[in-house]
Amino acid sequence: MSRDGDVGDVQEQADQEFLDAACLALRAQADASPGGPGGPGGTGAGDVAGDGTPGTRSDPLRELGWFDLLPELADRDARVAALTLFRAQGRELAGTRALGALLAQPFLAAAGLPPDAAVATISRTSARRGERLMVVGDVADPAGAIGMAGTALLIDRPGHGAAVVPAEEVELWPVAVSGRLELHEVIHGPERWVPTVDEEHAAVARVRARFLGRLAAALEILGAAEGALALAVAYARTREQFGRPIGTFQAVRHLLAWAQTDCVALEKVTTAAAALDGVEAAPPRHDEVVKALAGRNGRRVCERALQVLGGIGFTSEHTHHHFHSRVLALDALLGTSAELTHGLGAWLREADDDTTAAALWTAPQQPQRLLPSRS
Repeated sequence: MSRDGDVGDVQEQADQEFLDAACLALRAQADASPGGPGGPGGTGAGDVAGDGTPGTRSDPLRELGWFDLLPELADRDARVAALTLFRAQGRELAGTRALGALLAQPFLAAAGLPPDAAVATISRTSARRGERLMVVGDVADPAGAIGMAGTALLIDRPGHGAAVVPAEEVELWPVAVSGRLELHEVIHGPERWVPTVDEEHAAVARVRARFLGRLAAALEILGAAEGALALAVAYARTREQFGRPIGTFQAVRHLLAWAQTDCVALEKVTTAAAALDGVEAAPPRHDEVVKALAGRNGRRVCERALQVLGGIGFTSEHTHHHFHSRVLALDALLGTSAELTHGLGAWLREADDDTTAAALWTAPQQPQRLLPSRS
């Protein structure tokens, strides 16, 4: 094997080790959370912090040293490790403030603030209520059990700059969704908003934050899709009909194979994108391509897994609906698959240039063509 191959194998092993470590840390947090296996209503011994104190829980982001990676995102290894956390979050159905912290990092760096100083809000347009600000993760931890009570929010207003807003100046309204994903709507009066980062610097930070945020959401969708597929595979091995496991039936095997193909295709694209150092190194609008593909493939994997699971997959007691709901919720943030696909198509039609289309799909180590859609 060549030296390049050896280096690649070592790097792949390191990435896998961080993924495994992140899954373990997030699983421990879930076990100690209210409603989790170790929380009230669960089956464990209760909330336990790293020091064994009942009633509190540790912060997996700090245990993993995740915040230390954010100032080093220009380095490929640090960037891949930081983004790998989101794939683990999808697999474990865990909730942290990582997405908001990642989105805030370019703005905080421009302001000379530490990476854990604030989490960014996400603007989302509601058909009934217009533009709303959302924040993802456990930033509203009521007891401050893991040191997050009073977390500041970064509110970006394109054209005017971005501001770090103290927690006491905002209201957080919880949004009830399945998927074990904590969402809050942010209520903040614009009259109290004073920019921390001026528009000249915020415009540059905004582009990089959007690139990183879409890639992180795509990886979390991938993790959730992998979780849904794992449930379907396990069920196909144990559920029997006509005296045989249903996994031996050709129709079921085809559904699982198509779902696995969608997961692998998304994994290859997100892996290639994570290796790129931001917008300058990526093909034009590459973050939109990755996020659009994630939304489409993630939904398709969950739908095919549900077909394998049958009636049990529709029940609220089964975990599948949490994976499926998380995919749908993440698809709705930072541009849905439908919106991004429409925008990319309109852009390509306006360009009317084969070289533009070629550049859009060309990236290091990225597959030249995805498998065709199967209905």
